[in-house]
Amino acid sequence: MSDNARYNYGDHINIGFSKFEFLQSKQREIKLEQKYNLTAILLHWKRSASVARAVNYLLDSNLFKEIIIWNNNPDINLHKTIFEKNNHSLDSIRIINSKENLKDEAKYHACAEANTMGCFYADDDWDTSFYLKSLIADFRNDPYILHSVTDPYTFYANLVWTYFDSTINLHAGFSWIGCGSIFLREYAQRHIHYLQFYLKNNRHLVYFSDVFFSIWLNDIPSQFNMNIRNLPASNAGASFSSTSKFLQYQYESSVLAIRILEHNLRQNQSNDTNYIGFSRRQNRRFPYYVKSSSPKDDFIFFTNILPIDIERISFNISKDFERGTRKNLPTGSQVSFFSSYTTLKAVDNDPKTCWRPGRNVSQGEFFALDFLYIRTNLSFSLTIGHAWKIQKNIDINLSFDGLWWITYRSIKGITIKNHNSILNEQQYVIIFNSTEFNAGFRSFRFIAFNSSKISSLGEFQVCDVKIITNTTITTL
Repeated sequence: MSDNARYNYGDHINIGFSKFEFLQSKQREIKLEQKYNLTAILLHWKRSASVARAVNYLLDSNLFKEIIIWNNNPDINLHKTIFEKNNHSLDSIRIINSKENLKDEAKYHACAEANTMGCFYADDDWDTSFYLKSLIADFRNDPYILHSVTDPYTFYANLVWTYFDSTINLHAGFSWIGCGSIFLREYAQRHIHYLQFYLKNNRHLVYFSDVFFSIWLNDIPSQFNMNIRNLPASNAGASFSSTSKFLQYQYESSVLAIRILEHNLRQNQSNDTNYIGFSRRQNRRFPYYVKSSSPKDDFIFFTNILPIDIERISFNISKDFERGTRKNLPTGSQVSFFSSYTTLKAVDNDPKTCWRPGRNVSQGEFFALDFLYIRTNLSFSLTIGHAWKIQKNIDINLSFDGLWWITYRSIKGITIKNHNSILNEQQYVIIFNSTEFNAGFRSFRFIAFNSSKISSLGEFQVCDVKIITNTTITTL
């Protein structure tokens, strides 16, 4: 990040963003919002009340251009009448009644029918209300990868379930998508073709298409780790996971997904006109991060310090084909430490809990905040538990887009207070009031705290982050 920071003139004076850069960046935000309108996808089986409740929430959020409900139950002809008690217009709702139960595959068929470039999907029994805006903002800033939400343990397990081999352009990762996910419509359309072509001799595994989806994208998903919450579930009908041979078929799907991808990346099939090729190029705009959104869904806390160096985990298909299965679930002190000190602990409104990476800071590592859109005259507080010698040597970098940064060298607008926590440990509360920042630095979307100057001085500890005021508020 520091390599992209603008040159600084003197110790405390440097040039901020120009008016032109600000207006250009705001225009880019508007264009991205217009380009990447979203369709919300819901699957219906027997829980009509749950689907109706989910539709009500989606309509209330006013974040979607349309809502497609795919009815997987051929015994029910679903109509909009189940939503008549809703006060909103139902014009944006489209119902597709399927002649058969396509199970997981149905969501991709529904997304393929969308009139927007992107689709949001969540199972009807998960509460997505406290991270939905953050997930959408994250997607629009990096639309060519899968964006999803899971709990800290599963996030760690998904890092373990990654596959890298630079010799064949393999860089795949796994993610469940039922707790809330966003992906491009073209990816859903392509996935349907993949399923038809590569599973023509394993049609019983098509129902497990979610297992194949993230792996076959051949790019590591962007995942929030959150305290995910179930909505009160209906007892109508047995769940898919309780059906016969579910675990066996899930295992077969996990093994087959990476085998098919690895084989096709390794083979040179450019002369095969029937070959449907997997993407070899990563289209992501950002590196791999650990991230969590705030309880009020108004910012994202993230870091480039991963608990596992996933790119250095060797992969050999002949002996590692079970890597992404339940036979390889992580255990031990490392995953326990991550769950106890994940990024979620920096945004849980509890200064007694802190995000900690568990090792000394290295040059180039950082923690950062994404405020979802460009904000002006923003005030927020940062409670840190790491040594002051670390904090005072950190570069504070600001950005409109998360890619191009400028460094804020002044102390104007920054107030520091020290106090002892309830556990009698030294903490510092740093107040950032961008209204008082130097001209050119009062508007930004991202702020990062970069260890560009230091190493081996201890580990980061961020215990609380809060937005205090925001005098200029715009919608997502």
